[in-house]
Amino acid sequence: MIAWLGRSDPATTQAAQFARGILEGCATAFYEVDSDLNLNRFVLSSGVPSGFHDQYLAGMNRLDPLHPRSATNQPFARLSVTIGQCATKEALTYRTFAGQCGIADIIEFFFRRNDRIVAGMSVLWGSGCRIPDGTMNIAEKIHDYLEFNVTSRLAPSPDEPARYGLTSRELEVVELLCCGRTNREIGECLNIGLATVKTHLIHIFEKLGVETRSAVVALMSRPH
Repeated sequence: MIAWLGRSDPATTQAAQFARGILEGCATAFYEVDSDLNLNRFVLSSGVPSGFHDQYLAGMNRLDPLHPRSATNQPFARLSVTIGQCATKEALTYRTFAGQCGIADIIEFFFRRNDRIVAGMSVLWGSGCRIPDGTMNIAEKIHDYLEFNVTSRLAPSPDEPARYGLTSRELEVVELLCCGRTNREIGECLNIGLATVKTHLIHIFEKLGVETRSAVVALMSRPH
């Protein structure tokens, strides 16, 4: 049983567990990325070393060579490989910091929507973990699966209301729908009745030109 720190939807949790399992990692950390490349809404699994996350947020993130601001067009990156290719003073300091926290290596996945990084996931190996052979090949094979599962559950980008003519309330319904909420849960979150939720969905389907909830999620996740 894996304990989680932070609020996570089932799809994100499943994706993190899958990545951790297939890469034989000791822990995972999921986060969202805003338009200024700031990280927020962290969801940490058990196994993240005590104090590592707090120190990361307190300033070590500025030295992180795997931070999304350094990702360019990469779908993923590995700490040991990145430092081997470009051993800057900052990167070496960060590796020392990670090692002092008991982290032997990290692989970072970057998830994009509309060509912008909107989320990321770290898979961490502790000093006692076995790092499997062919790690980069495994990461390449699972990246698209992880990206689809993660980005399909994130809220639509801010330009979607103007693109489709959605009202602010309809956008709230779409955001909750994309997070996997049922009609009843949407009603409870927005403090509206079930019939009102269904009416909003009818209007949303008409404006988006779709007929199912899954089609809404697919449309909002699709690059434009």
